[in-house]
Amino acid sequence: MVLQILSWSMLIIGFIIIIWGFFEFPANEWVGKDFLSFAISGMILIAGGLAILKASAGLIIAAIIIAALLLAVYIWIFQMGAANTLISYVITLALVGWLISLVLK
Repeated sequence: MVLQILSWSMLIIGFIIIIWGFFEFPANEWVGKDFLSFAISGMILIAGGLAILKASAGLIIAAIIIAALLLAVYIWIFQMGAANTLISYVITLALVGWLISLVLK
C-alpha cells in the first residue's frame, strides 16, 4: 500500500514537473538547459514510479530510454570538453544498461 502511494506520487509529480517546464519556458527554449533540467527530472521520477509500481517492462524501459536521450541532449548542450562529454555518455550508457538489465530480470 505504501509503495503504491509512493509510486503514484512519483508519477504525478513527474508529470507535473514536465508540464510546469512547458509552461515556464516558451517553445523556442525547449532545447535549452533550463527546460531540459525539468524534463529530465520529471522523466526520472516517472521511470522510478513505474518501476516501483511494477508496470510492464516495456513501459519502464521506454521511460528509462527517454530520460537517457534527454540527458544526452543535456550533456551535448553544455559543450564541455570532448573527454568530459565522452565520459558522461559512457557513464549514462552504463547506467541505462544496468537499469534495463534489472528491469528484465
